[in-house]
Amino acid sequence: MGYSATVTFEAQGDAWIVTLRADLSRGETSQLFLSGDSMVSWPVEGLKKETNVGLERSAMFVSEIAARPEGLTIRYCEKGQAGRAVALLRMQLNQIGIQEVT
Repeated sequence: MGYSATVTFEAQGDAWIVTLRADLSRGETSQLFLSGDSMVSWPVEGLKKETNVGLERSAMFVSEIAARPEGLTIRYCEKGQAGRAVALLRMQLNQIGIQEVT
């Protein structure tokens, strides 16, 4: 069980992209769900509005992120905002016992 979190710059969209992927086996996903799946949240201030169509919330269950092949992608206007979002996501995942893999 692990996750990866990155911040990259997308020149064509002029946005800082936060990508979060959670790698859980089926057994780990089932165990997480049965033990009370945890939610992680991120700041909505500074979101790149026109590129976050469909992302109308500020939190998601870890099992839902793990089920998405592309993971969670959030676009911010500024690098500092994206950096704060990644720091917050890392802190929350570490608190629930999911470690970052490199």
